[in-house]
Amino acid sequence: MLDLSSNFLSGEIPPTFSKLIRLEILNISHNHLSGRIPGSFSSLISLVSSDFSYNYLTGPIPVGITFQNALASPFVGNPGLCGNASGVIPCKRSTKKNNSVLFLVIGLVCGLLVLATTTFIILMLCHYKFKVVNVESNRSHQNDSTPESLIWEGEGKFTFGEIVEATEDFDDKYRIGKGGFGTVYKAILSSGRVLAVKRLDISDTSDQIPELSQISFQNEIRTLTEVRHRNIIKLHAFCSRKGSMYLVYQYAKRGSLAKVLYGSNRGAEDLDWDLRVRIAEGLAAAISYLHHDCSPPIVHRDVSLNNVLLDWDFVPKLSDFGTARLLSPDSSNWTGLAGSYGYMAPELAYTMRVTEKCDVYSFGVVALEIMMGRHPGEFLESLSDNRELLLKDVLDQRLLPPSGKLSAAVVLVVSIALACTRTAPESRPTMRYVAQELFTRSGAFLLEPLMTASIDTLDIPNKPGQDINCDLNH
Repeated sequence: MLDLSSNFLSGEIPPTFSKLIRLEILNISHNHLSGRIPGSFSSLISLVSSDFSYNYLTGPIPVGITFQNALASPFVGNPGLCGNASGVIPCKRSTKKNNSVLFLVIGLVCGLLVLATTTFIILMLCHYKFKVVNVESNRSHQNDSTPESLIWEGEGKFTFGEIVEATEDFDDKYRIGKGGFGTVYKAILSSGRVLAVKRLDISDTSDQIPELSQISFQNEIRTLTEVRHRNIIKLHAFCSRKGSMYLVYQYAKRGSLAKVLYGSNRGAEDLDWDLRVRIAEGLAAAISYLHHDCSPPIVHRDVSLNNVLLDWDFVPKLSDFGTARLLSPDSSNWTGLAGSYGYMAPELAYTMRVTEKCDVYSFGVVALEIMMGRHPGEFLESLSDNRELLLKDVLDQRLLPPSGKLSAAVVLVVSIALACTRTAPESRPTMRYVAQELFTRSGAFLLEPLMTASIDTLDIPNKPGQDINCDLNH
């Protein structure tokens, strides 16, 4: 028997589990596992019971009596799974063509295409997982003296020329945002695919940005495109052109959390207490992944309300996680671009050194802002003089106070946020601990009820030693 349920596990299921030939019961439910259930699990002939429910698994259920005849309950909470199990959607099957002549024609055409492109592709990709595409624009950019370069991830093909055409050469009418790192444009390609393109104008920055070689850029982009997490915006590609850098991201339909939270009263109503708790939980999971599950670890440097994007179903997506690495990948010191005003850790004023604890502080500010419905700057500055202030009076007054288990979750979020905004960096918890506490909510029952809790009673003690590595892949 192997029971790993509710352990905040992430990553893919190790295929080596299939070597447990005497395993009879397997339970890995209620985690953050992703990817496919390994097909080699079909060889587990002694397996009589399994539970993969409430993860982020995708793809077909393995063949075999144990899996194909199972009820739906072992697979619920994984909308990407398919197969013959009861209650699970069938997998789509491609139609088989029996016409041998048609197969021959298709084979010949594919063979010619492969032969024409194999030499070029092998030379460019022999040491890389991603495609490096060199494009020289002769139509709309004849004055460029250097070729455009793009690094693509393997999920889709599109050219920089398509992006230029979709945005009419980055016309202002396609601009959807502007921040400290650059301007963001919305690009709808002819295929219907929607992308967010961030243009970084180096000449506009006050700091001297070091000139990196093409190889260094490729290494950085390859590292960032490998970052895959449900709550992190996907970085698809990079391009340099006319002294500017372009980052191509996944598009989030609802825009930034700041836009939704402050856009209108309707926005506040859309973000009910349950969604706010889930957004804080997802954001914590994303930062924890960057700090503890990436190699080398990635410090975001600019966690703020504007850099948290919302998908159509309000799933939070942390953005701009790679911009700082691209602009200065070998430096832990950051002066002009260390974060957004109001979210920066206080120690940056005298150390000028960016660490994981700076992200922890910024997360605490964002979490408080989500719960308060306003920036907590004045609240944090006067915290020492308002320790008896009741929590219910601090929360967003546009919503009715939460009740039941939800109120306990809100109290927990505020408590952890206060711990994250402690002045001394060493007294702040790690993001792994924060994410695990928010996910399990194991400490919620230890806190005072919402209606009587004061700020003084919410200052949870520091708990070193509870930061446990729960990643299956490490």
